[in-house]
Amino acid sequence: MSNSQAFNYCTFQNPPLQSRGMGNGFRSLVLAGLFVFSGCTYVNEPLNDDKVQLEDRQHNQTRAETFSDFRPVGSPSPEIATASDRLVRPTSQPSVKLVHDDDGYFVGLALSGGGSRSANFSAACMFQLQRVGLLQKVDYISSVSGGSLAAAYYCLNDADWNPKTAQEKLTHSFASDIITQLLLPWDWFALIFTDYDRSDLLANTLNANLYSRKGKQLTYADLRSDRPRLLINATDLQNSRRFIFCNAAFDEINTDLSKYPIAYAVAASSSVPVLLHQVTLRDFSTTFTQYRHMVDGGVSDNLGIESLVETYRAHEDTAKQLGLPDPYPNGAIFIIIDARTQSDAKISTQGDPGFFASLKTAAGLSTAALVNRASAATLDDVIVRNAADSTTAKDIRDALIKLSRDGYIDISTLGRRKVRVAHLSLGQLHQVERLPFKGFTESVNSISTYFNITDEEAENLYLAANLLMRDRFEEKFIELRQEMDAAATQPTTQP
Repeated sequence: MSNSQAFNYCTFQNPPLQSRGMGNGFRSLVLAGLFVFSGCTYVNEPLNDDKVQLEDRQHNQTRAETFSDFRPVGSPSPEIATASDRLVRPTSQPSVKLVHDDDGYFVGLALSGGGSRSANFSAACMFQLQRVGLLQKVDYISSVSGGSLAAAYYCLNDADWNPKTAQEKLTHSFASDIITQLLLPWDWFALIFTDYDRSDLLANTLNANLYSRKGKQLTYADLRSDRPRLLINATDLQNSRRFIFCNAAFDEINTDLSKYPIAYAVAASSSVPVLLHQVTLRDFSTTFTQYRHMVDGGVSDNLGIESLVETYRAHEDTAKQLGLPDPYPNGAIFIIIDARTQSDAKISTQGDPGFFASLKTAAGLSTAALVNRASAATLDDVIVRNAADSTTAKDIRDALIKLSRDGYIDISTLGRRKVRVAHLSLGQLHQVERLPFKGFTESVNSISTYFNITDEEAENLYLAANLLMRDRFEEKFIELRQEMDAAATQPTTQP
């Protein structure tokens, strides 16, 4: 049994936590013993045999792509900002691959980090966007940490994508599952004596409760073709740069993305440093033993917006370089779902909170600080980078104030096409006129950044999404949807 085979067998053949008995425990203990001899570091598999010449190697073609590769055979790839996307594609690709977009708009949805709070708020906002007909227009979803739970769930499911099932699934106590696994002797044995770690425990519970179907773990091959392209963001621990689980990044390390478990990508995006272990990828591009280590995407961009901006620009630049029609002549619409709150540790009445309460508090405080520090700077940077050359410093300051006040802004890009940014944030609740009860905003802001959530907290997040949409965004979003509907019926004109 190979190293990766042993890992896959040990990790995914265990039954869900709630069904484990002593028989299964003994079996798991035996398998844990195998860990000692086989080791368990990574779950990715090679795409090409390392004897195949570089120019003859196959490349990934999943629904996770940072831009559609429509260069002629042998042409160099465009430069874009993400390091993992700077590579030359093999010449075995199709000669031309054009993007087809009926309405001519690039519509990107960014889902922020924030544990189960973000997972549920993101899903709640997505159902609201679907109600007004805008979710159906989204081309790309870029997600971080807790937002990745909802993003991947939506991109994998059809019938199960409904409020009832999503609420049941995304309110599962994932953190409690990890703690339970930590206390099981067979898992404890594996954690001490093998490379099996805390992020494997998170991936296990995500796989068992969200990303499996009829006993089969879901991989990137299972992403639905009628859903947006999915960009799950993590951070490369070795260089602190953003890492996107996408075709280009996996081509670079010669790994088959179609076989990679969605649960592990989401776990990597959610692996808060120290509290969770990094998720490791084997680099199969070389015969030398090399690895890449991924942690929480919030370290580099907690909103997930940068991946969308770069993807949009890459489409635009590549079409221009090759003299091909621009797939998005009507510009871009970026919708940001931001689950940032003021963290409330809820331990002020306890003299000694104890180990697990302290662990939960540390998770909430460290992640909230990370989220709030990174997100504001990222939003500002998006505005600055998309401003026209003639834009003054005062114009930029005014734009940032308007975005903060109204949650919506229209920017003229360097290419003189419109870029609209909608920022739907929990931090805007204080601007809603009619709240359901006194202290509602404070109640929502007290939901910690953790992978457990109560039914009451989840209900308040769904209510918050409904209030924000109806009070602040619905009219504008319907207007945008109607604009895109009208554009889809018009013949596309190129500048």
